[in-house]
Amino acid sequence: MRRSSVRHIMAMKAYIVLGLLGLLTPAYGLSFDTIYETRVDTHGVLIVWQTDTASNGNIEYGLGTADANQMSIEMTMALQHQTSIYGLLEGEDYMFRIRARSRTGGQAQSPWHRFRTLGIPAPKILEVAVVEATPEGGTLVWRSNIPTRGTFECGYDTSYGFQQTDDRYGAAHEVIVKRFNPRKTIHYRVRAVDERGLEAPEHAGTFVTAERNIAVGAKVTGTFTRNVEPSYIKDTPPILDRVTDGGLDYYTGMASSGDPKDADQWVEIDLGKIAFVSDIVTMWWQLAYPKKFSVKLSLNRETWRALGDTYDASTGQTAKSRSGDPLWEHFAQAGSVLARYVRIDIPQGAPYERRFPKFNYVTLFELKVYPPEEKHD
Repeated sequence: MRRSSVRHIMAMKAYIVLGLLGLLTPAYGLSFDTIYETRVDTHGVLIVWQTDTASNGNIEYGLGTADANQMSIEMTMALQHQTSIYGLLEGEDYMFRIRARSRTGGQAQSPWHRFRTLGIPAPKILEVAVVEATPEGGTLVWRSNIPTRGTFECGYDTSYGFQQTDDRYGAAHEVIVKRFNPRKTIHYRVRAVDERGLEAPEHAGTFVTAERNIAVGAKVTGTFTRNVEPSYIKDTPPILDRVTDGGLDYYTGMASSGDPKDADQWVEIDLGKIAFVSDIVTMWWQLAYPKKFSVKLSLNRETWRALGDTYDASTGQTAKSRSGDPLWEHFAQAGSVLARYVRIDIPQGAPYERRFPKFNYVTLFELKVYPPEEKHD
């Protein structure tokens, strides 16, 4: 007989002997027969749970499954347990589950269960939502879990120079802000109190005012008429019109030039009227962008003022299109200049960056024009 067979037979005999002596205890399954909560009051609950064989275990609980980090432990081995939990918050929804263990090593875990304590919860601010962002501020709504009244404060910093108080008790309060400049980060905080005089924890955050782009919808001319992916991108709306459509979508909002090695590439917009111009912003695709271009302004399309002729798109800040494409957001500052026409020039032979050799173009997602900031008290 082979040695491996002898060892196997001896091991089986040893296992049988140990089993007869009671030194090996098989592990049996364990399951829950009933689980329910009773005697719920404002700050406590009694949870009754029963298993099909004697067990002990613990109850995990909290205000949500992610916050269920509190625990009540049952040490006694029994079929049925009545576990009291105290120190709960009034009027709140709690989640709990049970982990049980038998003497024989069986384990069972219950699904999550929910109960709500009696009474009225403490006030808290659930959210501050920007309903509409405007260049001056916008319309915001702050919501609380129960009717409250309170004060909305905001400003360029946490000194909160603007304040609006609503003395009406309600679960939602609207705030209209009209005092800031475009493209600014605004800090806010909300302080609220309920009808019992209980204060909600202060809720703070930020929002960004909208841009004032006076080039949206402006008439466009130039060489940026190329559809580089006709099998994926439609020719409508017209490729050139996408330069001022106000959108940053890959399929409907980008325009590509001809080959900068063969000829000058340019795009020009007509604002429709003379206006004060402060910043000219170009949004370039990071996979195909110019490393040398100029920005020019004119009142009459005859005399042009160049803001710079050696701009590199990659010196701008990183941004993303609506579909997540990497962009360069380049700012050219004019100060405060009267102009009607804005032109982007890429001279023939100018260097440009391209991700793949077949890219013989540069791609512009948007040309924006911002007026000077207005002063607010």
